[in-house]
Amino acid sequence: MKKLLPLLLTALFLIMSSAAYAADDIAVYIDGERIEFDVEPQIINERTMVPMRKIFETLGAEVEWVPEPQMIFATRGARCVLLQIGKSAIAVKDFATGEETRTQLDIAPVIVDERTLVPVRAISEAYGMDVEWDGETSSVYITRGTE
Repeated sequence: MKKLLPLLLTALFLIMSSAAYAADDIAVYIDGERIEFDVEPQIINERTMVPMRKIFETLGAEVEWVPEPQMIFATRGARCVLLQIGKSAIAVKDFATGEETRTQLDIAPVIVDERTLVPVRAISEAYGMDVEWDGETSSVYITRGTE
């Protein structure tokens, strides 16, 4: 029994370590293709946050960062998205239709490791894309719409 206990504790430690690692490894897919980020996606306040420039550009948007007052402008086609660090709102202007919306976010964009992180669902849905979360695999699936 004394020999079995260290073996069981080691096995338990390995299982717990791999489970913790898997929970931290968040995958983001756009139309089935995994996106690689220089700063890993993170769960902050139960929301998946991703580096803004990479996600916007992969979604086909042009990004402009305005250092003061820390604002993000991202344009894809006729649609422009506006976010600001520390502000939990997203503004979307569709120049083709003239429609403007302003929506409260559950979490504001933040800066982590010198990268601006934004909520992936809000960004994707602002461009008319479908977003699904798979909690078992810690994966985000974004599907481009017809826009």
